[in-house]
Amino acid sequence: MESPLKEFRVNDFVFGKMSGFPPWPAIVMAADPAAPPRPKDSKWVYFFGEHNYAWIEDKHIKPFEEYKEQYKATYKQTKFKKALEELESIIENMHKDPDYRINFVKYISKEHRSTPKESKSTPKKIRKSSGLNSTPVPKKKARTSSMLNEDTNDNDSILSSLPLVDKVPKTLNTSNVTTSEKVIGFWAGNLYAGGIIKNLINSGHQLNIWSHSSTLCEELEEYAEQQRTYLKTFNSPAEVVRNSDIIFSCLADPDKPKELILEMGDLLSGKGYVEMTSLDPERSKDLSELISNSEGRYLEAMIQGCREESMKGELVVLTAGAEELFLQCQSSFKAMAKATFLLGDSKNLGAACKAHLILQVMRGIFLTGFTEGFAMADKCGIILKSFHNVFSYTDLSSSYLEGKAEMILSKNFASAEEPLSQLQKDLALGLEMSNKYRQPMPLASNANEILKHARRLGCDNQDACCIYNRTRY
Repeated sequence: MESPLKEFRVNDFVFGKMSGFPPWPAIVMAADPAAPPRPKDSKWVYFFGEHNYAWIEDKHIKPFEEYKEQYKATYKQTKFKKALEELESIIENMHKDPDYRINFVKYISKEHRSTPKESKSTPKKIRKSSGLNSTPVPKKKARTSSMLNEDTNDNDSILSSLPLVDKVPKTLNTSNVTTSEKVIGFWAGNLYAGGIIKNLINSGHQLNIWSHSSTLCEELEEYAEQQRTYLKTFNSPAEVVRNSDIIFSCLADPDKPKELILEMGDLLSGKGYVEMTSLDPERSKDLSELISNSEGRYLEAMIQGCREESMKGELVVLTAGAEELFLQCQSSFKAMAKATFLLGDSKNLGAACKAHLILQVMRGIFLTGFTEGFAMADKCGIILKSFHNVFSYTDLSSSYLEGKAEMILSKNFASAEEPLSQLQKDLALGLEMSNKYRQPMPLASNANEILKHARRLGCDNQDACCIYNRTRY
């Protein structure tokens, strides 16, 4: 039975719960002068481990000591464990030294966050005179939107010139990009849509939403109200188009966008249309033609990342299409992504889809090899936790694979960061593309068969790493 709602005071150690994340070790703070407006019945908290701040509703705050053992047994993520260890270490030091002080990472308001200045790293050693010196937080790369200088109609040459985030031929500086006054319409139909929309809400965009999920619509309405941002939900995609300037489509089925666009008739005339549904190049070109015939503008915008990254606004977006529309969407891309690339203009449609599908094929190959390795370790009698510990110290480790390892160890695949059905669809589209270019892809073909078998077993909505169970036999 849960404890009744209690009043928390400044300096209370707590667990704070944000949507999409587990309850997180935190401390109640006095609100920073630069903090966003306070929502009703909420506290300003500082999260350990992540070292950031947020307003958290009172009903989503729990006392630390009372819930510590319960949450420690429930949540096994590496980041959660590190945050818990940090707070427990602080409490232990405070018991030993009454004068012990916590050194918090300073809050930086959103308008100053995109151009971080270099700072000297904080020494890890803890001195009583200076309080706690936390482990420095790895810097997030400045949000980047980039365009290629080359004027070419050859998609292959565009892909060969794919720019790097930290070194591009031409970069659009988004640090001074203000929130667009355009009304954004959003067709929300996949796992990433909710996180993307919440980041658009956080950045102050005006939003019109349509989704089959009434639960998602209600959650977004409540969230927008808390953030005091305009958001309206509609019962049909057509109503969203009528009341919006730019429409973002983020759906699960690659055939659904064409179906909806055909239903719109001339409603898309003069509108901007951004397709974020995972597509192959040919489907994208078909959509562009339909939009052009309606006298609208088209941009393909393929997203790379997982559900957690969509919640944090740390996706990577690959685009191609109308450059004018790309520029009008800068504030939207800045809100949802850590980096955005324009890989081609309207004459080079399909460039972003190609790059996206290639990355998805690589993701599928990595994942099947990774799960087979863990299955082999298990068959050899190696304790998986020990094997994971070794793996995490090698250069094979990455944040992507570490997240999958935690799911395998907990045998909990229900919380889908990357749905099995979506990854398998993308692999199938990638293999279709390889046939067109006569590129042999035996590894991708094998990975696709493993994913298809898991889908036949009814695992569509589980995380893709559930194929671990398939590779064991």
